[in-house]
This record gives sequence, C-alpha cells and structure tokens, in this order.
Amino acid sequence: MSNFDQGDTLNRLLITEITDTDALNILKDTSQFDISVEDTISEENLLKNIGKYDAIMVRTYTIITRDVIDAAKNLKLIVRAGVGLDNIDVRYAKEKGIEVRNTPKANYLSVAEHVIALMQSLLRNIPQADRYVREQKGWDREKFLGEELNGKTLGLVGIGLIGSEVAKLAQAFGMKVIAYDPFVSEEDMRKEKVEKKEDLTDIARESDIVSVHVPLLDKTHHLVGKEFIAAMKDTAIIVNTSRGPVIDQDALISALEKKEIRGAALDVFDTEPPTDKRVLSLDNTVLTPHLGAMTKEADKRMCIHAAEAVIDFFRKTNI
Repeated sequence: MSNFDQGDTLNRLLITEITDTDALNILKDTSQFDISVEDTISEENLLKNIGKYDAIMVRTYTIITRDVIDAAKNLKLIVRAGVGLDNIDVRYAKEKGIEVRNTPKANYLSVAEHVIALMQSLLRNIPQADRYVREQKGWDREKFLGEELNGKTLGLVGIGLIGSEVAKLAQAFGMKVIAYDPFVSEEDMRKEKVEKKEDLTDIARESDIVSVHVPLLDKTHHLVGKEFIAAMKDTAIIVNTSRGPVIDQDALISALEKKEIRGAALDVFDTEPPTDKRVLSLDNTVLTPHLGAMTKEADKRMCIHAAEAVIDFFRKTNI
C-alpha cells in the first residue's frame, strides 16, 4: 500500500525540464507515481501524449496552451517549478478544473541578490571596466567613476517576497526604501522599515533607483509606462527582473537614448532573447539573460518545492 493509502493505483506524472535527483527521489519514494521525465518536449509530442497523464511538472519552456489543456483529458494538476505562470494558460486550466501551482518561496533570495548585483554593475560601470581591462585600452580609472548605493532612495514597484528581500538587502547598504503595492498595507510595510506610497508616480519622482517586482498580468502590462518614465529623475536608473512587458520597452529605450534617465539594468525583455537592436546597442544598460533565479540553490529549491506540491495535491485530494 502507498503512503497515501490508495492501494496500487499510480498517478501518471510527466516531468519536463526538471532532472534534479533529490526532487525525483522525493516523488519516487512515495511509490505513488508512474513518472516520465523529458528534458525537453515539443508541442507536437506534448499534444500527442498529455492525455495519459494525471499531472505535469514544468519549468520555463514547456508551454501549456488551451490546445494542450483540451488534449489533457485526465490532467488534474499543473505545477511550475518557478514563480511566473505566463507559460501556462492558468484561466483556461481552472475553467477545466485543473489546479495550477507554482513555487513562490523557492527563488526569491537568488532574484533579490541579482537585483543588488545589477544595481552595482550599473552604478559602478563594472561590465564596461571589465572590457576595458581585457582589451588593454589603458588605465584611466576616471572613466569609470561610479556611485555608491548608500544614501540613495530605492523605489519598489511591488513588494511581495522578492521585493521584501530586496528591501532588506538595500537597507543593509544604507538605502532608504519606498514602495508602491496596493495589496500591502502601510502597517506591514512599516514593519519592514519601508515607506508606502499610494501613487505609483511618487515612486518615479522620488527614487534614485527603481526596481520592478510584479507578475505579468493584463493590469500590469506596461505598468511602468511613458508617464512613469517621464517622471523619473534624469540621474535615476531602473532595474527589471520581473517580466519584460511590465515596462513599456519603447518608452524606456527612448528615455535611455535621450539620456532622460541615467540607465537601466534588464534581466527580462519583451522578447527573449532580445532582438531589438536599440536595446542591444545602448551603452547605459546592463543586460543579463533572465538570470534572476539561476543559482544552484534556487534551482534545487524550485524542483524540490514542485515535487512537494505534487505530493501535497494528491494527498489532500486523495485521488
């Protein structure tokens, strides 16, 4: 008999892009799952085979569309090892009675650390200085005169798990932190020594550094738009580790080209990898390929938390 007291019935589980041994062993140890592991799977093969599975665990590049959901006649659960759910048609899945879960507590530390790294890379001209030394162009240190984080005001657009951790790290550097988040009370922000702003534009006007931490939803698409960017100080920088379309990329590029803001550090883009040559040619940016959660520690936590979410679902539903 299994750990769930369900006799010999096995739930069929498809796992894509997840090969962490500990996570797989957690699932195998329950003796509850018939597990298939695919490093990558094409949409064609997913459509062809999804019908026989009760649950699926995915990462980033497996796209769960309406067509996939329609083909998933036995599917009860979708789990994403990660935070964002934009590779899953969540609304349609729920309409079909399929539960969708993610792993929000797995990668916030890694993303928050990357935010600080991006801030410092931009303010201290680290990528440019690295290239300068490697190319043996000289030793003119004045070319790379930078700025400290200490004493600056950090404005957070969204203060969930990641935003809260960024606030904590920023305060350790001596920064003042303000935040806009209609879902977090002034009292809760005060507990974290963060000043709540009721108007998003106040974040733009008062911040030396803006960092964006909201999911991509219809209401957050271009949340940081032309008006917000126009209200920013010309000495300010913006950091985005959330999702590219949360920022109006055309408005941002225009402001960067005209030096209306000092710079931007971008880990996410409208299209990934980015193809807009204007973004790639800017000299007042630091660009990374969606690395926020890409640490060994976060990767393992995401996989393990995803495995635990699968076990928890079937235990509670007793399916």
